[in-house]
Amino acid sequence: MSLNEQVFFDVDLSNYEFIRKEIVELASSLIRFKTTASNEQELKNIIDFVENYLKANKLISINKFKVNDKYNLIAKLSDKIKVYFVVHLDVVDALDSQFNPYIEDNKLVGRGALDMKGPASTVLYLFKNLKQNIPIGLIATTDEEIGSLSGVKYILENMDIKADVAVIPDGGEDFNIITKGKGAFHFRVKSYGKSAHGSTTWLGINAVDKLLKFYNELKEIILENNENDINQVDKDLHWHNTVNLGKIEGGVKVNVVPDYAYADIDIRFTEKYTLDNIYNLVDYLAKKYSLELEVLSTGQPVSIDLNNKYLQKFIESYKVVLGEPKFSVEHGATDGRFFAAKNIPVITIYPKGQGLHSDYEWVDVDSLVILFKLFYNFILKIS
Repeated sequence: MSLNEQVFFDVDLSNYEFIRKEIVELASSLIRFKTTASNEQELKNIIDFVENYLKANKLISINKFKVNDKYNLIAKLSDKIKVYFVVHLDVVDALDSQFNPYIEDNKLVGRGALDMKGPASTVLYLFKNLKQNIPIGLIATTDEEIGSLSGVKYILENMDIKADVAVIPDGGEDFNIITKGKGAFHFRVKSYGKSAHGSTTWLGINAVDKLLKFYNELKEIILENNENDINQVDKDLHWHNTVNLGKIEGGVKVNVVPDYAYADIDIRFTEKYTLDNIYNLVDYLAKKYSLELEVLSTGQPVSIDLNNKYLQKFIESYKVVLGEPKFSVEHGATDGRFFAAKNIPVITIYPKGQGLHSDYEWVDVDSLVILFKLFYNFILKIS
């Protein structure tokens, strides 16, 4: 640690055990909030907690606001922002016991330990203790697990958010830097037919049959280039389009031709395609088979140019803190998709941990300190 580095921070950066203790205590405090989608009061409580925590730093300006029944916070250390750190503080449903965090074998265990209250704690700790005006900001939301409609999506579409890059510690497990993430298109197709007795099918129109014909043709088109149009590296990473018929429902009993059915379908697509490409295809096939289309949620593919100057600075920091960087891709959707829609590059990374959304979710405690040091080293390069 140099004297120049210490000037920026309110805590002795050489005191590893103190920093570790503070980050673990903060992460544990965040985990104790039962911030599931239906618990509006706890969503409010955690944003209030974050506001009070950050207020200790008089350099930070804070804007706390509610959208529908969800709560958000934007904090800034400068009027002009170059880098936004983005965290979500909501979690998926869990047993009450999972909101009682504990340490086991150097793991912090509890709901949200990895996704993403543990990583969020490193960002909050960074912001609280900075003592210089640095061009960084924080966006904290409470609805990522249900689509971000009242969180990041709303913020980027309705507020004047400008930045050169966004950093989202919500993917890339064990310090893999995510260089690209797939786009997502979730939709429902509704099929209407004509009922008849199961023994006289020619008198009816089977609504399920229409769905299956639609799905089979869609799958054939979406997946047709998966084997021949990608290189070996992408094949090894499964970097190709996927289609999943997640739910199908219709009919009343075995001997009745169903007159109504619907299917919920999930398409994930690479950066070779656009959201418009996928929508136009689905819309065309829906009309071809006389189906009613309802779009549930969407997201653009996310990617960052390896020569991006902020990614290069991030890689430099990675080498200082961790050594030679590791790179990977993200198959799931993150809030990065909304920044991609605004042409804001995204850097995504995760600490070491496992079990997100499971009954045993954990994050390695030391890796939280490493993540904090990585972020701190990075912001020194853009200050």
